Amino acid sequence: MPNRTQAAGQSRRLLLATLLLVAAAGTAQAAPRADGRDWNRGGDTLTGAVGLHYGKIGGTGLSFRVPLQWYLYAQVAGGIWHTGDDQRHNLGLQLHYLLRQDSHLRLFTGVGVASYYHREKVGVNADGDIFTKDTDWNYGAGVGVEVLQGPRWSWLFELDFVHEERTGNTTVSPQAGLSYYW
Repeated sequence: MPNRTQAAGQSRRLLLATLLLVAAAGTAQAAPRADGRDWNRGGDTLTGAVGLHYGKIGGTGLSFRVPLQWYLYAQVAGGIWHTGDDQRHNLGLQLHYLLRQDSHLRLFTGVGVASYYHREKVGVNADGDIFTKDTDWNYGAGVGVEVLQGPRWSWLFELDFVHEERTGNTTVSPQAGLSYYW
């Protein structure tokens, strides 16, 4: 049976070995994923992206995303739809602040503003064509998740509190997007 001095020495050695293992595990880099999905891979940081986006504060249409800092991304999205007597334009700008990032998932909070324009022919009178015109500014903020699906493809989903200028309502609205990183 060991005495107190021997037991204290064994406890110290066990504690030291545990601390060394924890320190080694904390400094070791994770092995790359076999499927290539990794936001954190060295040498290829997947910074800029092009894709499609749908949302009330992020814009609807073609989207471009660029990093401002490693934790802050700017996204611009918009589109133009003209069909005969119906014209629609929109442009949105969002900032995404990364809250958490692992190898294939990003949790972020975002703020954004978007402008929507709609002009439509509704009839004809003696003076010519009659058009209605609506403009709407939306702004808001929310939280979202972006998932890396392949080595370069990702999709994102957001839930945002959106204030619509035209109606004066503030509601929760989803946003979705698909991006290809270069």
